[in-house]
Amino acid sequence: MWWWILGLVVVILFLFFWWIFPLFFHGIPWQPTDMKRVRRMLEMAKPNPNELLVDLGCGDGRICIEAARRFGIRAIGYEINPWLYLLARLRIFFSGVSHRVRVELRDIHQVDLSQVNIVTLFLFQHVNDRLEKKLSEELPSGSRVVSYIWIFKGWQPAEIDRVLRLYLYIR
Repeated sequence: MWWWILGLVVVILFLFFWWIFPLFFHGIPWQPTDMKRVRRMLEMAKPNPNELLVDLGCGDGRICIEAARRFGIRAIGYEINPWLYLLARLRIFFSGVSHRVRVELRDIHQVDLSQVNIVTLFLFQHVNDRLEKKLSEELPSGSRVVSYIWIFKGWQPAEIDRVLRLYLYIR
């Protein structure tokens, strides 16, 4: 009986140090964006059905799901946390939008954004600072970026919702 307990402890420690512990250094804690802000972010971006939306650090996939439901847009969520990735996959499946939405377990700094029309994100300021150059170089002209709370210091927002703390940038 004791070997089951020991095995369980080893598995938990392995998962913590392999999956969870690195997130303290490379990721940010999950803080879901409330649905009022999700809807407003999408309204600000004005998506068209033939466009592609990417949510960087998609958490449980709520922005991608809402974009597909309300606007018929294709969406990809990128998430580094394996638990949130699995949660997003489940939510997408049960939401009935899996034909338009997918989620990938990837580092947001390693994804190709050259075909993306809309980027949504709710990260920390230091992550936005790291992403600013990548977004400037990779996004096609006319792409929209909507950020919750955190800004892009070198960019001028096209629209600001001061109440909800949302910033729209057009590249």
